[in-house]
Amino acid sequence: RPLPGEQRAHPALPARPGAGGGGGSRAAAVPERLQRREAERQRETERRRQEKAAQVVQEEQSGFFAAAFSRERAAIEALLGRGPDEASQAGSLEEAAARLQGLQKLLTDSVRFLAPYEVRQGQEALGRLQGALAAKREELQPKNALYTGA
Repeated sequence: RPLPGEQRAHPALPARPGAGGGGGSRAAAVPERLQRREAERQRETERRRQEKAAQVVQEEQSGFFAAAFSRERAAIEALLGRGPDEASQAGSLEEAAARLQGLQKLLTDSVRFLAPYEVRQGQEALGRLQGALAAKREELQPKNALYTGA
């Protein structure tokens, strides 16, 4: 208990200089403990980062998305670009519509890990493909005979 008028020192520090037996080595131990603690914290942070990187699924990588998206887009464009044979083109339009729906799902599922630019590019490509599909369907619609009469 301190005497009246004395200030109480921090419990980890000696009450008077030179008291406590070997106060100099104790002062040197504090920075060493802090360094060990900091090194342990950094090791733990690095370990967590590596665990997180290991958990990333292949489908959640931008490169995988770009490859899959461009592959499907090329297949849809090929289906939309087929010749004028109406029987085969009707079937290819249905296949193109199904693949377009799959491409939309791929983009939707990938939005959370893609950069905003990649999302915007994908949406624009989907819009163009949907427009081309609608135009092809319009071409295949039977033409109504125009009535020219009274």
